[in-house]
Amino acid sequence: MKVQAAYVFAFARILRETGHDPSLLTGAAGPLEEEEFYRLCGRAVALTGDPSLGLRFGSSLHLGSHGVLGHALMSCRTLRQAAEFLVRHNPVGTAQRSIRFAFDQEGVVLTLTPSVEVPGAPAFLPEAFFAATVTALEELIGADLEGCRLEFAFRPQMPEEIYRRYLRLPIAFDRPANRLIGPREAVDRPLAAAGNAIADMFVRQCGELLRKRGQTESCALDVRRILAGERGHLLNEYEVARALNISSRTLRRRLLGEGESFQLIRDDVRNGLAKSCLWETELSVAEIGALLGFEDTANFRRAFRRWNGCSPQRFRAARLGAERMREMPEAHAASSRNRDERRGASMQALT
Repeated sequence: MKVQAAYVFAFARILRETGHDPSLLTGAAGPLEEEEFYRLCGRAVALTGDPSLGLRFGSSLHLGSHGVLGHALMSCRTLRQAAEFLVRHNPVGTAQRSIRFAFDQEGVVLTLTPSVEVPGAPAFLPEAFFAATVTALEELIGADLEGCRLEFAFRPQMPEEIYRRYLRLPIAFDRPANRLIGPREAVDRPLAAAGNAIADMFVRQCGELLRKRGQTESCALDVRRILAGERGHLLNEYEVARALNISSRTLRRRLLGEGESFQLIRDDVRNGLAKSCLWETELSVAEIGALLGFEDTANFRRAFRRWNGCSPQRFRAARLGAERMREMPEAHAASSRNRDERRGASMQALT
């Protein structure tokens, strides 16, 4: 599994802001293999003598830093859905290096079990992971994490006030596991996305992109991730290239080498969301067009007809018609069962 470029840039920024030389990461434009990134982190800790780099790094990551994963979390309706998505699309590698979401008598628990260590910094991964998790949770709920606490399976590597400064929670050390514990009732409180009519569709699309990313790496997949992550905002080719830290010309060349084009990818992403909206919501055609970034409904209708060979209204009607056809055999079977039961009752009365 690769570490995306945003993490590498964030780490270089931390080095620069703390007065250290970011040339440690020279040539590491990302994405990097996990092991290579961990070696860089270990080398940075050794050369700077700063044991707080993991905490600084994790707390510097906002939701957008996590790419498609972050966009999916922002589209979740509750913390429960966000935690389940995080576990399902585990960003920290293998089953031995995993995260787990569970309920026990203490409340709701998010546990990290690392199977590797950053060289020279054995606590780096849990410190960075939970610092990033606390920052993400505060962004999602827009408030302090009241009633939450952290437990680490190691002894403090630096003065405890440094942990409190970056983690902003009560902390206990030398416990059986690395875990974040919170109140049960918090997990089902609605988040900002709860009122977003197409939030669930973004979560599903992001999940599909993450599954594909686990199978293969490609420029086209990165473009899809960025376009889907913008949730309807119409990015142009220059903006996407800038997000990938390459030029527009390089983006076109890479896509051409994969048999793709920016316009076709953008149309495919928007068409998938448009069809999901028509299938799964009662939003009007005008509302769907606006959500997907079209300036007026007529432009959306023309684009949809070009993509699918029919109007949005006809597409929705055909879907509803197909659902009714599927329901008919079941209704017919129920009617037959009722008729047979009545006939049986009549025969029993006669005898």
